Amino acid sequence: MEYLQSTDFPELESKLKFLRQCLSKEAYEQMHFCRFQTGEYLFREGTESDYLYIILDGNCKVFRTLENGKTLLVCCYQDIQLLGEFEIFGDSVAKTNIQALKETYCLAISARRHKALLMSDNQFLQFACSQICEKIERNNRNTGINLLYPLEQRLAGYILIMQNEDVFSGNYTMLAEYLGCSHRHLLRTFHMLCDKNLLEKRNTAYWIKDKNALERLAGGVYQ
Repeated sequence: MEYLQSTDFPELESKLKFLRQCLSKEAYEQMHFCRFQTGEYLFREGTESDYLYIILDGNCKVFRTLENGKTLLVCCYQDIQLLGEFEIFGDSVAKTNIQALKETYCLAISARRHKALLMSDNQFLQFACSQICEKIERNNRNTGINLLYPLEQRLAGYILIMQNEDVFSGNYTMLAEYLGCSHRHLLRTFHMLCDKNLLEKRNTAYWIKDKNALERLAGGVYQ
């Protein structure tokens, strides 16, 4: 995590203005503007967490480790999103992993140092409750997606989130675990998307040939 000056990023001012309206002056003034690099963790499952974050811009994936050792993709967060509220209301041990998929800009506040302020701040509590309700609704939907949606649709959604300039690559063994399928099933599904001219394989990566069609297939999963 790197601390920066928000004035150096005027493109984020509209989001900061929105948060100044949502939060009390006392809470907002204790928050610091920061940046996470691609691959950096905001939270690690099972470890103590001191900070509360509000995502301003970027993309983060949320995943957890199951009892059988496999990982499960919970969802991905973009735009304004509160992170760490479950830890501040309960114990401070992170319940999931949250990792930046690209450069991610946040507001950060020390939950340990300012817990009393936050817990007595009606504006913050209203904002947190609104965010929690949105998360519960999203997570319920994504649980249904993982259980009921075909792999082809879930893979399309994941590709759209993870792609960089219309190119997707990654650890396919790990991706199979995230999506709850075998490595062989995953590769067959990639092949199907190539046959439909949605993707084109280039060495070990996949180029998105028809982004609009891929978005229609994904139907907004994991968003």
